[in-house]
Amino acid sequence: MQRVVAASAAAGNVQEKTQEWLSMDRDAASRAAVEQLLQKQSHTELEELMCKRLEFGTAGLRAKMGPGFNRMNAVTIQQTTQGLLRYLQQQAPQQLADNGVIIGFDARHNSKDYAHLAAAVFASAGVKVALPGGFVPTPFVAAGVALLGCAAGVMVTASHNTKEYNGYKVYWGNGCQIIPPHDAGIAAAIEANQQLWQLPEELPQQLLHDPTDAISSSYYTKLQQHLRFCSAAENGAGARAVYTPLHGVGGKFVLRAFSDFGLPPPVLVEAQMQPDPEFPTVSFPNPEEGEGTWQMAFDTATANNVQLVLANDPDADRLAAAEQTLADGKGTGQFTTFSGNDIGLLLADWVWTNFRKQHPEVPASSCIMLASAVSSAALGAMAAAEGFRFEQTLTGFKWLGNIAKQKQAQGLTVLFAFEEAIGFMFPATNMDKDGVSAAAVFAEMAASHYRRGTTVAAHLRELYNRYGQFVFRASYYIADPPSRSQPVFDRLRKDGQYPTALGGVKVTGVRDLGTGLDTRQPDQQAVLPWTPGDMMLTLFFEGDGVLTLRASATEPKLKYYLEVKGADRAAAEALASRLEAAITDELVQPQAAGIKMRGL
Repeated sequence: MQRVVAASAAAGNVQEKTQEWLSMDRDAASRAAVEQLLQKQSHTELEELMCKRLEFGTAGLRAKMGPGFNRMNAVTIQQTTQGLLRYLQQQAPQQLADNGVIIGFDARHNSKDYAHLAAAVFASAGVKVALPGGFVPTPFVAAGVALLGCAAGVMVTASHNTKEYNGYKVYWGNGCQIIPPHDAGIAAAIEANQQLWQLPEELPQQLLHDPTDAISSSYYTKLQQHLRFCSAAENGAGARAVYTPLHGVGGKFVLRAFSDFGLPPPVLVEAQMQPDPEFPTVSFPNPEEGEGTWQMAFDTATANNVQLVLANDPDADRLAAAEQTLADGKGTGQFTTFSGNDIGLLLADWVWTNFRKQHPEVPASSCIMLASAVSSAALGAMAAAEGFRFEQTLTGFKWLGNIAKQKQAQGLTVLFAFEEAIGFMFPATNMDKDGVSAAAVFAEMAASHYRRGTTVAAHLRELYNRYGQFVFRASYYIADPPSRSQPVFDRLRKDGQYPTALGGVKVTGVRDLGTGLDTRQPDQQAVLPWTPGDMMLTLFFEGDGVLTLRASATEPKLKYYLEVKGADRAAAEALASRLEAAITDELVQPQAAGIKMRGL
């Protein structure tokens, strides 16, 4: 009897939430899809769509598009924007009244419509909105917040997720992605403002302006002033690169950056140059995902005897790079794909070397670079050797950007920051990761190495010989929904009995950012900020190995990041392989957690 009553109550709740949704949904196709599910009595599917709500966090929102409170759609976009507006009216009323907000969008399905809907919400309250007339890369919104003095910025994008997804990324008035307590404050305001407001049928033009030209002018001026280190003649004499935006928005913006640097126009992967929300030539529009995503770029490089290959993700906030081995100037079809850690070290070296040449009067100790906790420790080793400061932050550019702002306020010169997921930040242009500036800077750096008669890969080996051999391995498991990762962490931290070895290698320290424990500290307390229950656990091993398990905040993934440092690369590789081989069976145990290994 109790089971029957419980089932009946659950069905009633589904019905209630579905009717609530239908009372709000103005989209005829969406309503028809939901009504069809009702007719089929698809209670499980309706429960997943209607009885859960998208959680607003420090990454904003990112989810599949579709009907229901648990999907990205016009209703959830309006509710989210209503809450954001109310929060800004409480927290930054004068800045909001004076300078309004900026709202940008990429070329994904519905991105423009969602951005215009968000603009209508702000305009309904008399707030000025800087609304680009066309798609822009995500870095332009971060730069626009700072340039225009906006109270906040919104970028409608799902970055590198597949075509079914979209997202809503929020920047605070300092030009950085939001961090606590703003995320919780906005989330509470969304909950308090779920009834949809009446919006104007036409966007009031007197409250709107297109900031694209102003942002472009400021952005590219800063790029040339602070990040171009070689003359136009030097850059112009360099070899061409192959470039692809992977059907995203980066194309014309990167071409402008190359032109401003005096770099030869890149050889384009023509089939991928036009923004296309279907991403027709790739199964996953993420240049981190391996050779399948790169294949057309590699083929173009081989056919044109081009050494350097560059790619942006669809919203152009990240950069991937590879280098072809040439024989007598001809393409061999053999490529070295650089990891995010490799690119981070290469760019840090390039920026540092040129900054020292240009500003010998600035003490090294007044300069700082940053990297996230899941990124390579190579940048810290470089800092120790060169004399500049280094700081590790929590994962994500929300932390890298905000910590960089704090360091600037303390009088330090913040030169660079990066994260292993091919994200690179140059504070000279903005306080977020930026694949447009990174593409131009990397191309100029590569051209300099080629003029010296060496390669990017050879220079990278020189850097590792100088600062230490760092062997990094990273991958992920599919955890859909993301809550499936929780049993893994519950088991590993149960009763404080953490693993004492992995693959027969002794664990020498544990840092758990879900409990605040760090056994390496005198007081056993984590130095990095931590949140109760957070799914991020780091193990330290004999032999200078570090492994972090982390549930992604934006994707249904359980990720691992493993690094071993050693004087001898072969020995470091061997230890890394030993540890990596034991992760699945000894730590994650995916079958027990109900998650899948990547690719299965």
